[in-house]
Amino acid sequence: MRDTIVACEAAAHDGGLTSGLELALRAVDIDAPPGRVAALPSGRLPAGAAVVPHRLAQAEGITFVTWPEHPAPAEHPAPEQRQPRQPRQQPDRTTVFAALLGAVRVGVSRRLLDDAVAHLSGRTGGGEPLIRKQLVLGTVADVITALDAVRQLLLVAHHVPAAVADAHDRITALDWDTAKLFGASGFLADGPVRAAYVGRLAADCWTDREDVQP
Repeated sequence: MRDTIVACEAAAHDGGLTSGLELALRAVDIDAPPGRVAALPSGRLPAGAAVVPHRLAQAEGITFVTWPEHPAPAEHPAPEQRQPRQPRQQPDRTTVFAALLGAVRVGVSRRLLDDAVAHLSGRTGGGEPLIRKQLVLGTVADVITALDAVRQLLLVAHHVPAAVADAHDRITALDWDTAKLFGASGFLADGPVRAAYVGRLAADCWTDREDVQP
């Protein structure tokens, strides 16, 4: 699994969100998303799936679909009526796939940070490139360090639903920190942060939070 996580991150960094998601789907035989909607590479839609139009996702080569014949969600019992959860004997495939998608998002985040550094290197303020400003350097260093921590979390806890969900939440926050480095363009969903934005939506489709205790 370690090699697969590393490979998914590299594929997304080098080839984009779709490349990483393709590799993750090949690595895990996932039957269906935990909810009604799945995010898939536009070239591998299942028969009978109804497309949910999303212009930004389509621009990234991702299509959202309503999964065919997905069972209706069951009503959840009140907390006092719930039975103690039995420990799983093997890692759940949905959780493992969500962990691989987390690695994909780390790759997308690293690519976004690379673009932000290039953007700031070409702009000046006070007679020097913005990338040399102490506040900017601190932000870049913090994001790099935090992404390393997320990667390590996925490597050691890819089978733990709460850890995987936490990893995705951390990535979303880090993408927002990186987006700010682009100035006004970082606030545009159709700007340089588009892949990260679509990646977050894909994570919402594939991350099962039912096992995550409040």
